[in-house]
Parts: sequence; structure tokens; C-alpha cells
Amino acid sequence: MTTPQTPNFDRISPTALLVACARQMSGLPYTREIVELTDAFTVVKQFLALDNQTADKLASGAPVRLQTAIGAALIEARYRAIEQGLARFRPTQILELASGLLPRGMIWSENPEITFVESDLPTMIEQKQQVVEHLIGSRPNLHFQAIDATQRPNPLLCNAVFDAAKPLAIVCEGLLMYLTFAEKQQVCANVRELLQTYGGVWITSDFSTLEDRQRRHQHEVMQQIDAKIASATGRAFADNEFATVDHAKQFVAAQGFQVEAFSRVDVIDQLQCLAGLDIDRGQFQPLLTVPIFALTLATH
Repeated sequence: MTTPQTPNFDRISPTALLVACARQMSGLPYTREIVELTDAFTVVKQFLALDNQTADKLASGAPVRLQTAIGAALIEARYRAIEQGLARFRPTQILELASGLLPRGMIWSENPEITFVESDLPTMIEQKQQVVEHLIGSRPNLHFQAIDATQRPNPLLCNAVFDAAKPLAIVCEGLLMYLTFAEKQQVCANVRELLQTYGGVWITSDFSTLEDRQRRHQHEVMQQIDAKIASATGRAFADNEFATVDHAKQFVAAQGFQVEAFSRVDVIDQLQCLAGLDIDRGQFQPLLTVPIFALTLATH
């Protein structure tokens, strides 16, 4: 496959290490090992221009306690809610877009009956493959592909490992919020073509809203981190998000999908990031209002 040329998107890739640092508080398998192998804290310190004191707190595994734990819990909730959706559909073939440093491929491919393909931009997916091979070696049912999901012709169709007789689950978390509306539309078109070939479902957390961002920005540290991410990536969340959940639903309907929504609130009792911290669940729950979307092809 031709290597995608995506110099602009490469500025987004370091956010995978930022999220990996937060995810190690979740208790999910492989998350601490991933941070250690990638020296994620050093990259994050440079990416966010953190002072030494804040960086040391992050590296301690107990970052800025209350406020940063809330951000980590949101990332954990995103992951666990997508897992809830996947468990409902029980796929045997999974394609993860922008898989970054997520542990999902290693976890799901423990079942030899699951075919799992991780995809990301070339530099990121090369790093991820090296990490995976260090941790678990190679598995015949776990594959890696360099893919820019916004490209044409559709790079998602160039995949010989999937069985056309079986439905496919496509997952992504932490991709679409960085993309312009035109880029989101192109990803939707590519995914739609893929589901027309295989059938199945697209499960994603990425139809985020400005309403939700405003609620999160009541916590000052999250507002500061978002501002630094926007500066480093050249992509401001406020320019690329939907106004409301209904706006997001209208958008995906116009792209040829029907929507089933999964609540992130359902996983609140699973969140290890909140364990041992004096966080009022009633105050945290409003931050989980944006649902996970399970998208299938519209039938009309």
C-alpha cells in the first residue's frame, strides 16, 4: 500500500502519548508498560510545555490528583463504553482507526478467533507495532496498517485479512474531534463504503460537542490542556465540534448512517481512575453526557 502523505496530521500523533499517560491510571492491561516503553512522559512534557514540577507529578502516577484524575477518568470511561458497545455486537473482525497506543488490539487478539487490525499514520503505527511485539510478540490474528482515513481512494478497502462473509466492527476514539467537518465527512464516506462491503457497525466516541467541552472547561486544568493541545496540533477543538448531540446525529444521518447511542454513565462504577479519590459521582456524571455512537448503514 502507498504510504499516506499526512504531514499536517502528524502533529496530532503526540496526543496518543498524552492519552497513554492518563490511561495508565485505569488499571487496563498493558497501559503502564506502554508508557514505560515509549518514554511517554518525556514527550508529553515537551508537547505540553510542562514545568518540571507538574511533569514530576504526572510521572508519579498520581497526577495533580483531583483535577487530572477527572480527565483520566473521562478517557477511561470512553474506552470502557466502547468496550460495552463491542460486547453487545460480539464481532469477530475489528478494524481500529487511529489506534495510537491503545491496548485494545492486544487484549482482543488474545482470542485467536478474533481478527484485529490496528491502523494509524505511518510513524505512529510503526511505533505501536514495535511496542506490541516487545510486550506480546507477534500474533497471526493481530495486524498493523498505515492508514489515513481521510484519503481517497478509500484506504480502508485495501485490507486482505478480513473475511467478506463476516460483519466487521470499526472502532475509533480520539480521532474525529481533530478533523474539520469536511474531513469528518470523508471519513464517514470511507467507513460507509467499508460497511457496504462487509456489513457491521462503527462504534465511536468521537462525535463530541461544544456543550460537553464547556462543561469540562469548568475544570481549569482541562481548559489549559485543551489550549495547549490546540496550539501544538494546530487544530482547535472549538472549530471542529458539533454544537449538540442532536447536531451530531443529524450529521451522521446525512452521511447515510442510523445511530444507536450507548451511555458512558453506564460504566461509571467501573472507573478505577476515581478509586480512592474524594470525587462526588453526582458532580462527575454530567461530564459523561455525550454518548458513544454505534453507527450502521441506514436502510432507506
